[in-house]
Amino acid sequence: MESVGFVHVDLIKTIGALQIGSLFGVYLFGIVSLQAHNYYKIHSDDGWTYKLLVAAIWLLETGHTLCISYEVYRVTIIQYGEPQFLVRFQAMGVSTLFGGLITLLVQGFFSIRIFRLLPKPYNHIGTLCLVASLVRIGISIFLMIEGVLVSTLVGYNIKYKTWISVTFILGASIDVTIAASMLYYLLRKRSIAMKRLTRIIDRLITYTIRSGLVTSMSAVILTICYRSMNNNFIWMAVYTFLAKLYSNSLLSALNSRQEIRNDANRMSVVNFPTDLNLSGDSSVPSSYGQHAMVLRDKAPMDAFKMEERV
Repeated sequence: MESVGFVHVDLIKTIGALQIGSLFGVYLFGIVSLQAHNYYKIHSDDGWTYKLLVAAIWLLETGHTLCISYEVYRVTIIQYGEPQFLVRFQAMGVSTLFGGLITLLVQGFFSIRIFRLLPKPYNHIGTLCLVASLVRIGISIFLMIEGVLVSTLVGYNIKYKTWISVTFILGASIDVTIAASMLYYLLRKRSIAMKRLTRIIDRLITYTIRSGLVTSMSAVILTICYRSMNNNFIWMAVYTFLAKLYSNSLLSALNSRQEIRNDANRMSVVNFPTDLNLSGDSSVPSSYGQHAMVLRDKAPMDAFKMEERV
């Protein structure tokens, strides 16, 4: 593919951003690995769907981390002192696919949960989020192929700037929508919940804000940096570790179920399994820090019956 014109790029900012982002990304990958280990140790009784999801997330994160680490090694060791060769970042192109698949799994999982959670017709918010996630992965695959074949990163960035922007904007929009939907649901339930249940719901709200805010704000910052900084690649610092924020958000939510469960047991009110369901047949996503419970309205106020869902 031919280069599309020439644009001055500060190589220090380019390589520096890649190195800083990769260091933080490797750190986050360590946390992902630890959380995956804890998940299989603590939640060995979970269904196979959750176990496969966690395994897929970890394997994709491994591939993503290897791609980023290779690029840092290449530009700092293999081609040190040869800036004329620092115009292609093919491994970064492959990392686009890994990152897109991770984002699809995480956002898709929570989109389905929102569909099961919210009442009609608002549950179709989950459908829209899922469709947007599928569109995003389609664009990511296209950008990955072009990123591997491209002759220069600058030319790639110029030619596909619109498509890259679309993927970033879609990701940020989906994150904000999922987090806002969960907050709306939890706040609504809190307003009608019994006093002893409000403490549990408050903890769920805290988890939602903490985890959802991190991924949403990071995606928004990535979009702003990419659109506003045309002469450098500072946005790569955020891009290299964004996928790992999604993974940690999901694994943190899954692993913190036991803590919520124990807190509920101490209150002798309710136990929190995987899915929160106040209507008896819908489940609340346990993503972005959300967790779930199943309540039987006809049960005594101080002893709700619980059921596990996978």
